[in-house]
Amino acid sequence: MLDQAMFAYRYDPPRQDSTNGVFRRHKLAVSHTISLEECVSGIGIPAWSEARSAASQDAAVVKTIMAQGASLLGQMQVDPLGFSITGFNPFYAELRNPNYRQYRVGGANAGVAVAVAKKLADMGLGNDAFGGVRIPAAHCGLFGYRPTPGLVDTNGFIAMTETFDNVGVCSASLGPLSQFQEMVARPSTAVTNIQGVVIAEPIFALFYSDEAMNHVYQHLEHLPLPQETTLAMNKLVLSRVEKAQVSIASQEFLLMYQSWLADTQIDLPTSTQAYLDRLKKVDYKDHYQAKKTRKQLRDTLCGMWPSDKVLIMPSTPGAILPRNVEHSVSESFNLSQRRLMALADVCGLPQLTVPLFTHKDTPYGITLLAHPNKDKLLMEVARRWLD
Repeated sequence: MLDQAMFAYRYDPPRQDSTNGVFRRHKLAVSHTISLEECVSGIGIPAWSEARSAASQDAAVVKTIMAQGASLLGQMQVDPLGFSITGFNPFYAELRNPNYRQYRVGGANAGVAVAVAKKLADMGLGNDAFGGVRIPAAHCGLFGYRPTPGLVDTNGFIAMTETFDNVGVCSASLGPLSQFQEMVARPSTAVTNIQGVVIAEPIFALFYSDEAMNHVYQHLEHLPLPQETTLAMNKLVLSRVEKAQVSIASQEFLLMYQSWLADTQIDLPTSTQAYLDRLKKVDYKDHYQAKKTRKQLRDTLCGMWPSDKVLIMPSTPGAILPRNVEHSVSESFNLSQRRLMALADVCGLPQLTVPLFTHKDTPYGITLLAHPNKDKLLMEVARRWLD
């Protein structure tokens, strides 16, 4: 019998609006935070959904994909509040990582990643604010893609934060994501040919063991592109950008949800509550200053590598964590994971996470970052590397 734990709402049989189009052979799973006609969406907390009405129409991006022939499985489970990154939701049945059973799924859009990893779906779609799709994709050994902000209409998404809300897509192979980029997330500017890659060695050294790095270098030998390294990308940069994300997100998230949280007194998971407490500590002055300096951060970051090249970094801070791990270890890992994802969010960059190898029974991957509207460069690097 089909495992129902990942479903918030399931179509049986899968819904298909058109039999023609590039996605006619693809099955699609969407996050519970994305609207489907006549379905009640949610943020991973049943009490929140109970007070909401069913959507009158699909989210814009779902309409686009369904018009190209996709079959829709339904809406999938998310972490509480849609920003936790562990993949644990005490309000629903526990999800297991299909490919690495003893390890965490990662979140917030854990359900779509599980559906893809179990081969029930070819593509998983969710709100990728805070790495909501990229993180569980990396934990499950999948590809994850976050386009340049603004390329994909987010109308019909339950908002997390206005600044960082963006679509994220995961798949077990590059093909569906490349098709999504071509058909749905088409860059608005011309793309020059890829001239090479830049490797952020200080970040790899920060998180990867010597053994894991040897695997990375072995795989880089098969990448037929010029390669160079940069020392400019380091832990200080990651920390600065992640703090800016917290400062910007705080007021936007709390404006939407603080009153409801205060009224309902929901008992949240420890990791979710800890991040919520960080958001609450930010005052409006810090929020305003972070928004003001966001462009400066992006310009500084993009100055670290040329626009016709792609930056390569780890997609996780080393080995992913077991399901049952000490709280202090989990919180340290979570902070590092958020730092790796915040670069694309804060600076408005396209990002592609690529599963690269398995070491000691855990998945290791790399993340590709490009300048805004250079999404095709990400796909081109991944294609040349994996062919």
